[in-house]
Amino acid sequence: MTPVRVFSMSPGTTTALAAIGGSPLGALGSSLSTWIIQRRQDRRDLLAKKIVHRDQLYSDFLSESARLLVDALEHNVGDPKDLIPVYALLSRMRLSSSPGVLTTAEEEVVRQIIGMYAQPNLTPEEIQSRAKNGEDPLRKFSETSRTELESMQGQL
Repeated sequence: MTPVRVFSMSPGTTTALAAIGGSPLGALGSSLSTWIIQRRQDRRDLLAKKIVHRDQLYSDFLSESARLLVDALEHNVGDPKDLIPVYALLSRMRLSSSPGVLTTAEEEVVRQIIGMYAQPNLTPEEIQSRAKNGEDPLRKFSETSRTELESMQGQL
């Protein structure tokens, strides 16, 4: 049988080794913590930028759509060139918007604008009457886009 050798260290050596091993471990923990916090902050910043971008895009779409809706109520045949800005905004929305927002924009707003150009012109009194009755062709899009933006803000 072979005798077992016991390795003994002085307390000073133990302390020195603990200090040498503890310093890199502490630094690693600190670095890892900093990296995780920075990564989360970067994601929050990116999401905040996306929210601002979509908010501006939806606002532009609503403004252009409102202008075209009024034009469609007052004129029978619109110049197809007038639809270019709203289609450009719709195409930009296809890059980043949810399917619900996109469907509402296409089906509830753009199709309605095109359909209104085919209808007879309305007098200012008829337009005012529709407004008083709460007819708002942009309401569904506004509500859908607001819901999407609120959902994104909840992720911040």
